[in-house]
Amino acid sequence: MTVFRSRRHPHFVLSHRLDLAVAVLATLGLSACGPDSEEGGADEVGEEETPEGPEEDADQGEDADQGEDADEDEDGESSGESDDAEDDDDSSSGGGGGEGQNWPKFDTLTQPDGGDGCGEGDNDATLSGTVFAPNGTIPSPGALVYVTGVEPEGVPDHVYCEECVELPCGTKSTETDVNGAFSLPVSSGPGQFLVVQKGQFMRITPIDIPAGDTDLPDEDVELPGEWSPDDGLYIPKIAVANGTFDRLEDALGKFGLGDTSITNFQERTIAGTEQFDLYNNGRDPGTDGFPSQGTMTQLISDPDRLDDYHIIFVPCSGDTYSDAMGPAEIENIRSWVEAGGRWYAADWSNEFMSKVFPEYQTFYGGGDGDLGSYDSLADVLDDGLLEWLESMPEPLKDINPLNDELHPTLYELPKVMTVDNWSGIQYPLPEILVDDGNGGQVNIGHKAWLEGPGSGFDIPANEILPLTVTGQYGCGKIQFTSYHTAEFFNYVGLSPQELVLIYTILEIGVCQENYPPPG
Repeated sequence: MTVFRSRRHPHFVLSHRLDLAVAVLATLGLSACGPDSEEGGADEVGEEETPEGPEEDADQGEDADQGEDADEDEDGESSGESDDAEDDDDSSSGGGGGEGQNWPKFDTLTQPDGGDGCGEGDNDATLSGTVFAPNGTIPSPGALVYVTGVEPEGVPDHVYCEECVELPCGTKSTETDVNGAFSLPVSSGPGQFLVVQKGQFMRITPIDIPAGDTDLPDEDVELPGEWSPDDGLYIPKIAVANGTFDRLEDALGKFGLGDTSITNFQERTIAGTEQFDLYNNGRDPGTDGFPSQGTMTQLISDPDRLDDYHIIFVPCSGDTYSDAMGPAEIENIRSWVEAGGRWYAADWSNEFMSKVFPEYQTFYGGGDGDLGSYDSLADVLDDGLLEWLESMPEPLKDINPLNDELHPTLYELPKVMTVDNWSGIQYPLPEILVDDGNGGQVNIGHKAWLEGPGSGFDIPANEILPLTVTGQYGCGKIQFTSYHTAEFFNYVGLSPQELVLIYTILEIGVCQENYPPPG
């Protein structure tokens, strides 16, 4: 048995962990926040503010016969560089609300060259490096890197609204490129702080900056894989609704939010190392040795418990707990998302989307969105996601050398094969129009990341449907995928659809404009 400690994988392990790293990195993603400053003077960051007036803003078993017990999940929205993401309604994610606390969220910048519009100052030093995902092997594009003389606030340990604001004028900052690399001109001197952030992944490191060029070690700039505020390390607080077949917990472990072991061509998260909570949503986490925090019903019935999390994943599963979801539970979820939560559901867990946010989509199958299994060769619609997938090193594009069964690869881009689809959303996606705070309206409805054909069975083969979508609700985001996050069985590395999930998860965590929920 081979054990990988996800906090830090040396780069020589890349060829062995190619998919693992990829999947994890993609989900936590790249984004640009809100509109640029009118004068282009300062970099934008997310911050929680008290709004004034109107807010701106079943797994299908291991084979098709197993029907309703499938589970899947995926979330996100991509932005790439801040200049490219500026006015995409679907990629805006909201930000006011809260209780008046100021939670700095430094996620984007207005100057593409890394400047802040306040003049160059005395830049006699340059910091350079590469930002990787928590597993230490997958580059993280679009991460914000900056230096400040005052230690910034960390990420709050509860749901909050991450609204885009501006970094103080004079703050030296830049964003990583598609390969995770950056070069930041700064002023030398002692007693400064180096900050690396992507969404709720944040690393704050005290640093004395010497004059000249400094190539920073990877461990000083990689996205953290654990919550340790005393060490300046912050990650999203995540709850996973544990389903029967869709092994999202293993994808998160491969991403670096846990340690993994490999036995007989299966890579699994080691129980006790996971940096997220698991709830029974058809499969008791204790079956695999994980501690259980209760049932999905207990989670969504308790607003205080919901408030403990930034992201909640509901991968494919059966109907045991979705059937128990009544008006009170639905309102709890909507309120949590409005406050800034990120809500992700997948294929046969579609009730957690259709019942809670019915106005955002129409499912094939009417009231019962559970369909038979189909594969779909999808087109990647988002430029940032496509560029990121295309930039993957060869070992990350194909996990088949690490496994004893065939899996999709990234060699068909801009198309990518998605497998184990068990539901489907119909085009056209509804427009969800809300007040933009400036006398106009903005569409906060779903953005499609991938689209592909049906199977010819439940969905006609000549019909194209969105396979991964993300919308905004209040200050939060909602995401749905029609396919399993992971395939039916465990394997080594991250599959293409797991990589898409990782990218979009990273993207939906970044700051956004705060718009009111649809009335």
